Amino acid sequence: MTTFVLVHGAFRGGWSWRRVRPLLVAAGHDVYAPSLSGAGERASGVASVQGLSSWVDEIVGLLEVEDLDDVVLVGHSQGAVVARAVADAVPDRLRHLVFVDGAVPDVGERAVDLTPGATGLPPRDTLIPARPPAADGDLDAETAAWIATRLTPTPFAPSLDPRPGPASDVPVAYVFCSGTPAGYPSETTRSRLDERGTPYALIDAGHDAPLTAPALVARSLMQVLARPA
Repeated sequence: MTTFVLVHGAFRGGWSWRRVRPLLVAAGHDVYAPSLSGAGERASGVASVQGLSSWVDEIVGLLEVEDLDDVVLVGHSQGAVVARAVADAVPDRLRHLVFVDGAVPDVGERAVDLTPGATGLPPRDTLIPARPPAADGDLDAETAAWIATRLTPTPFAPSLDPRPGPASDVPVAYVFCSGTPAGYPSETTRSRLDERGTPYALIDAGHDAPLTAPALVARSLMQVLARPA
């Protein structure tokens, strides 16, 4: 049995993993999919989010309180920023990092630095409103409507904080989605990996793959288990 901790992306909550979780559990694994403060069932706690460290401390706290070790930590989209910083903070608790269409900053870099063409940044205390997704590609109308009712504004402050480092040596796997629109921060990460010759997996899905292609995502996560820790 392996323990997976799944970190959601911007505007979403732990609910965004609800179609992946049962597939991992059915395969015999333990799964945690917490909502970060300000998201999902914790939407009312958005005022407590002062920066990236607020979310990092929450995931670190979960690992410590639940005595979780040898964990596969997964970050989707903006959740990759959080997962990357968690791995730098408590590398001894992790077996592997997996980024699913994730924005992955280098040490000293901010999440906002990964957004192509980002200019005229809003104040730190801004709440970025969520935009309801449009049914397109593999995102059907029913799922798009279901997502829209659960989206929450995302605090901007964490995107302005640099990845603290120092960089850990936790093994990393990257999974990207072929249907992600141009301009997403994950595009920057993927381009960098191409330049650095770093391999990654590509799945036939849109950016909301945990909901639109859960079997592909679950399979990609479990394939990581065959790799050396």
